[in-house]
Amino acid sequence: MDQEKTGERSSISTAAEYVQEKDMRRRSFTTSIESAPSPMTRSLRSVSSHVAEQIPEPHMGLLSSCNMIVGLIIGSGIFASPGPVTLKVGAAGTSLVVWSIAGVLSYLGAMCYAELGTMITKSGGEYQYLRQAYGLCMGLTFTWSNLLLTNGIGTASISTVFAQYILQMAYFDPNNPAHQPDMPDYALKLVAIACIWTVVAFNCFARKAGTWVQNIFTAAKLIALAMIIIIGFIWLGKGGVKNLENAFEGSSTNALDYGTSLYLALFSYNGWNNLNYGISEVKNPKKVLPIAITISCFLVTGVYVLANIAYFATLPVATVAKSTTVAMQLGLVAMGNAGAYFFALMVVLSTFGAVNGNVWAASRLVATCASEDSVFIPPFFGKLHSGRGTPVTALILVGIIATIWCIPGDFTYLAKMYSFTGWLFYGITIAGLVVMRFKKKTKDMERPFKIWLPLAIFFVIIDCYLVIAPLVDAGSEGVYQYIICVIVGLLGIPLWYIRVKKPEIGRKLFGWLPFYEDAKILRFQQVKLNNRHENGSSPSDDSHHLDEKVLQEEEEQQMKQ
Repeated sequence: MDQEKTGERSSISTAAEYVQEKDMRRRSFTTSIESAPSPMTRSLRSVSSHVAEQIPEPHMGLLSSCNMIVGLIIGSGIFASPGPVTLKVGAAGTSLVVWSIAGVLSYLGAMCYAELGTMITKSGGEYQYLRQAYGLCMGLTFTWSNLLLTNGIGTASISTVFAQYILQMAYFDPNNPAHQPDMPDYALKLVAIACIWTVVAFNCFARKAGTWVQNIFTAAKLIALAMIIIIGFIWLGKGGVKNLENAFEGSSTNALDYGTSLYLALFSYNGWNNLNYGISEVKNPKKVLPIAITISCFLVTGVYVLANIAYFATLPVATVAKSTTVAMQLGLVAMGNAGAYFFALMVVLSTFGAVNGNVWAASRLVATCASEDSVFIPPFFGKLHSGRGTPVTALILVGIIATIWCIPGDFTYLAKMYSFTGWLFYGITIAGLVVMRFKKKTKDMERPFKIWLPLAIFFVIIDCYLVIAPLVDAGSEGVYQYIICVIVGLLGIPLWYIRVKKPEIGRKLFGWLPFYEDAKILRFQQVKLNNRHENGSSPSDDSHHLDEKVLQEEEEQQMKQ
């Protein structure tokens, strides 16, 4: 028996020795984002204790939670999506219905997330839910897709809106304001890329620079939206109801058009799930989260519908449908050339702030993934600059990914890809909610808030339509953009296999590289196994490799607590 334990100890220590050997060969020019004072040769036990110290204290009440959700949802979409949505459905009334349905779907999805968030109160959002429902592989696949697809495409799409309004101002002819200028495609992409790298530079310059930008420019979108709605009411009072009298005349009869139009509207609602990422910072989340979601989603839906009514009260339907800068067109009609420039400037400031928020958040996600698990992102990207205290390498990587996504297409192209990726994982996540209602290990977990199960199933069915309809509508020429998303997302699975499931394969394939090292997530598994041996028990899983069973068991214990 003692010989068996000795053999187990020697095999289990292999991964730790391998990591330690690799760590000694690394050269570090910057400080780790984990901000631990000790070097990389610290003990595995100190790694585990440091992570525990990083758990934030709850500090957000109902008002703060509502402000966060509303602030994260309202972005550039309401200034860019009304045109493509109207172009697809063909009528003002139908467009308003699509925007309302998008709000209801977002609310329904958010309430499903409320059950998940109050059942699994650890921060991390979809990663935690997918991991609990399907296993570590699915959770890490989401992380991979989020890093390479969702964040990059989202940043690229917002910077494209920024570029559209900048160029619209540059090419605007005050002597012929009704003329729609023909803006070069290369100029649009160059301005969008310049926006991304300006934001990257701001965030590299100083730790608080991104926060300053966000605080200054967030007000712009609120001012612009408030003025748009006020102008809409004034125009309705003046009799601008022509577009609303026969509101459904000319509506599309193609069912697939409504799936695509919902995608474009839902792009503007994205962010309803973001509070779940920081749920550990919410006071009494079991009570606050469902209420905050309800208030925020209905408030945003009301604002979006009113903004669209303002567009239709002020502009002809054809103008709205063809315009990529609808807010500028509204300003031109309502306030003349000065109004056009004013609203364009407000949208430019708003989108610049939104790009900043995306880049800031994505860089922290990259840095955290690199420093805490390093499954997909090398630890090099989890470093803080020694002088400025900013994740410079992570910011540069985020900038490169967003730049690549700026190249293929325009706003509509990017918005559809973004929504496809997002709603694919929303559907998988909420299907996981249904799975956990019946899964042996999770069916008895405490659920302070519980959505009616048929509503969750209904959401999954609608989500399937939202994912499939645009694929069919795109045809053979346009479907490739969605295929690219699927292929990139699936690449996370073989990476998980050789980095986590069978790390010895990764060592054989890439161990000869001087910078290659085991994923840090294996260290936490090593801590768990070492603790078991110290307590005199042997692991039930195969000791010749470390897999996700250890993490899964640790997760289940935390859930019970």
